[in-house]
Amino acid sequence: MVRTMGKGAVPEPGRLRLFYVVGTYPLLTTTFIDREIEMLSEWEVDVAVIAMRRPDPTTPFTSRQEALAARTTYLLPARKTTVLASHLYFAIRRPIRFWTTLLWLLTRPHPTLASRQKTLLHFGEGVLASYLVRHREFEEFHAHFADRAATVALVGGRLVGKPYSLSIHTGADIYVDSVLLAEKIQRARAVTTCTSYNRDHLGELLDRSHRPEIYHVRHGLDLSTYSPGMVSDGTPSTILSVGQLKPRKGFAQLIRACAVLKQRGYDFQCRIIGEGPERPVLESLIADLDISDVVELAGPRSQDDVLDEYRSATLFALPCVQTREGDVDGIPNVLAEAMAVELPVVSTDLPAITELVTPEVSGLLTAPDALDALADALARLLDDPPLRSRLGAAARAAVVETFDLETNVRRFADNLWPGRIRVEVGA
Repeated sequence: MVRTMGKGAVPEPGRLRLFYVVGTYPLLTTTFIDREIEMLSEWEVDVAVIAMRRPDPTTPFTSRQEALAARTTYLLPARKTTVLASHLYFAIRRPIRFWTTLLWLLTRPHPTLASRQKTLLHFGEGVLASYLVRHREFEEFHAHFADRAATVALVGGRLVGKPYSLSIHTGADIYVDSVLLAEKIQRARAVTTCTSYNRDHLGELLDRSHRPEIYHVRHGLDLSTYSPGMVSDGTPSTILSVGQLKPRKGFAQLIRACAVLKQRGYDFQCRIIGEGPERPVLESLIADLDISDVVELAGPRSQDDVLDEYRSATLFALPCVQTREGDVDGIPNVLAEAMAVELPVVSTDLPAITELVTPEVSGLLTAPDALDALADALARLLDDPPLRSRLGAAARAAVVETFDLETNVRRFADNLWPGRIRVEVGA
């Protein structure tokens, strides 16, 4: 078991060596993976990252993320000769594993022909990953996300004779566009997910007689970084929101609520930090409502800049929704970050969000798509500084209780690799 004092840690027995498999890395939206890797590295665990694609070079990364990118092995783009060599290597040297893995993948049920074609592509990337690490000493592949990364790790593990483990995060890959989800879970040595809602949903997909343990472990925040700041009480008030510009984040609803607040005569600015496919829709909505003077789509920002945004805001709003297709958020990391700096928050009462935010205690929650209720909640916080202060303090306390980085990464490691990491008392 893991002892709970101190940050110095040594792997036991022997040094634990892992390959993390991620789709695109790093990203502004996956800083929780950065923190996890850095924490494990402090404990002398060797974590090397295999990413399928490079991030957009214009992304405003921090120096720490740039350092992580410099140490990452990227599969694509790949030289044709290397791809051919990787397939020939395993087809000749390990033909049974190679062909049975390919046959098994392609004969599993797929929702569409396109998804089957993607599985074939991801098989090829798994072969390439295996080839690149075939002479490396390591113990396991660990996939972050149940989509393409899980397929690559599963294939890689089978070809080089290593187990693979899996971290599942909320997203379309488990609620909308899931492909081979049950198979990936059942063939993983160990599985974690970040909310109780996810764990229950995933458990319902599996045959009870063949269901592995799915561990529930929160993401972690470095609470010394996300310490309380001087939350703004100036004029105009600032409503801050952060996230990918995707329908499940509820930004369209937030923009409509801002139009209501403007009609009511409130003096405020709303800043929405992030980028994504819904930008044209949101820009058109802002123009149609004639509120470009109070709502700004501010684009992506580095993690350091986002922290400054939290500390200069009056309140944080993220009115997440479940889309018609079923896509739904878990506990958004940005919601926990805002709460950690004692920003009062407004969100919606989706099941995973209620695992963190207690209504009227650590934040205000409304029903998804309840426009008037959302506008009223924002107005309450704009009107009531003592309420903002009370909710902000309770929000910080809730995050401290459940999102401490060291505690959660320790729990994560102990569930996946029990007994392999020992925290030294007083180290």
